[in-house]
Amino acid sequence: MSKEAPHSFVDALKFYRILMKLGKFLGVMLSLGTKLNTFITPSYYFMFQPNAFQKQLFEQIFSSTKGKSKITADLMAVLGCSRASLYRKRTGNTPLTADEMIKLANHFSISIDALRSQPEENSQVVVCTTLPPIKDYSDIDYYLDNTSKNLDLALQQPGAQLYFTAKEVPLYRYMDQPGLSAFRYYLWIMENMRRHERFDPLAIPQALIEKGQKLTLMSEAIKCTEFWVSGAFDNLIGQIKFISEASRMSTRVKMQLKEELHAVLDKLFQNIITEQTKEGKPYQMVLCNYLTLSDGALIEIGPNHSEVLFSYGSINYMKSSNPSIVDAFRRGLRYHKLEGHTLGPLERKSAEAFIEAIREKVNAL
Repeated sequence: MSKEAPHSFVDALKFYRILMKLGKFLGVMLSLGTKLNTFITPSYYFMFQPNAFQKQLFEQIFSSTKGKSKITADLMAVLGCSRASLYRKRTGNTPLTADEMIKLANHFSISIDALRSQPEENSQVVVCTTLPPIKDYSDIDYYLDNTSKNLDLALQQPGAQLYFTAKEVPLYRYMDQPGLSAFRYYLWIMENMRRHERFDPLAIPQALIEKGQKLTLMSEAIKCTEFWVSGAFDNLIGQIKFISEASRMSTRVKMQLKEELHAVLDKLFQNIITEQTKEGKPYQMVLCNYLTLSDGALIEIGPNHSEVLFSYGSINYMKSSNPSIVDAFRRGLRYHKLEGHTLGPLERKSAEAFIEAIREKVNAL
């Protein structure tokens, strides 16, 4: 062994010198690459740069969903890829296609607009959906279908909940009343078409009346908390009064609307004192002196999926799942929950006073 030692030492020394030369060569090449990066093909230069947006997307999916093994299996199924391919996509080394990104957003209910590279700008960027302007009854039909789809998403989840801020009485509260729903559709057409026709409930397509009734039934099958103000019925009552005094409504039709308003109030009172919807879902009313939030709704569909709908017209609304917008709406609800007065079976007298004050206005029509 003593004879072989010198040879081993000489070989190791040669190998060390080779490594040193190789290190210097690599250092020069790296330095040259940095200085000449403008001459390197962009696609080649950035080929091994991790996709930050893509990594953030996967981090959002994993952080908001329980069960790492299950989520991995779900991802492989949604993307139709192997575990190795998924790893490359997750680390950002293999870019996602637009189709794959849409599949992930839909399956895991991820708000893509909230994952931009400038976090401080996210609150200023809201991807939302809006409704087209009303031209005829087919546009109202489109509105009812879209509203039903929003509720249907919630109905598929046992723990879903609806929060509604009611500066005006919510539409679903009276869409099951044929006269009142017909009156609402009539006003939408008159407002948007700038027409002044006489109101005839029988002139409204029956299909719209039936869809309105379905909308009310769907709303009663969801856990619900409503934030009301005492004047929530004032606008609807004022509209009926104006159309009646303008001789665009018969006395018979006005009496029908009054009866239906009393029926709406009867059901509302029962919801309050039983703390349940007609379908037996938990219900709560918070009576507020005022609302800082506009008419709108927060639908919590699942642990990782919430949507906010803001009204900006008699029928028009914007819908967004941007977390910044959802959180802002939640903060407003928490504030009014603390400031407001929660009505229930223990507050029967307060509930009766609230309802009776509205009945007086209805009777005055």
